[in-house]
Amino acid sequence: LGIPFAASQVMQNGSEALTTGFPVAVKILSADIPHKTEAGGVALGVPDAAALKTAVDGMMTRIHRALPQAKLDGVLVQRMEQGIAEVIVGFRRDPDAGPLVMVGVGGILAELGGGHAVRLAPVSLDTAREMIDEVAAFAVLRGYRNKPKGDLDALARVVQAMSNLACAENVEEAEINPLLVKTDGVVAVDALLSLKKQ
Repeated sequence: LGIPFAASQVMQNGSEALTTGFPVAVKILSADIPHKTEAGGVALGVPDAAALKTAVDGMMTRIHRALPQAKLDGVLVQRMEQGIAEVIVGFRRDPDAGPLVMVGVGGILAELGGGHAVRLAPVSLDTAREMIDEVAAFAVLRGYRNKPKGDLDALARVVQAMSNLACAENVEEAEINPLLVKTDGVVAVDALLSLKKQ
């Protein structure tokens, strides 16, 4: 879809050479664990190689004990990224309404509300901008109280790109959470994709 994603690599253990540079985030990699944070499968701000080994090996052991039925594919190690705000952008096929695209407050706050906008997919860039304008909590991205402004055009392009999944018949739903909005551009740091059952 052309959406920028944080530099990352897959590791099986904490002894492998890192290509992204420190600090990093470490996330369990398993299709059986869609919500990594709740499972204890996320470590942020890992500063160096020794801490990375401890984080990876400890996470793999902990998750294997807690969820022995889960197939673990290693861990995803990503360069730590920062932005002005965390946003969620999602797509799903509703059985009644059809393909939908959504944008709203992201990160762990997504489940607590904070505002979102929904449209039938696909959407134009202008409609994506309208959706962003509807989310009151995005005031922080509009330079609220003289804070830096986020790149709302880059965010609108991501909303439009996600909405184009309506044309991919095999995609049931998809989510980027969080998408970090920066002063110049955006970067996805976590995503989930579900395909239709065959």
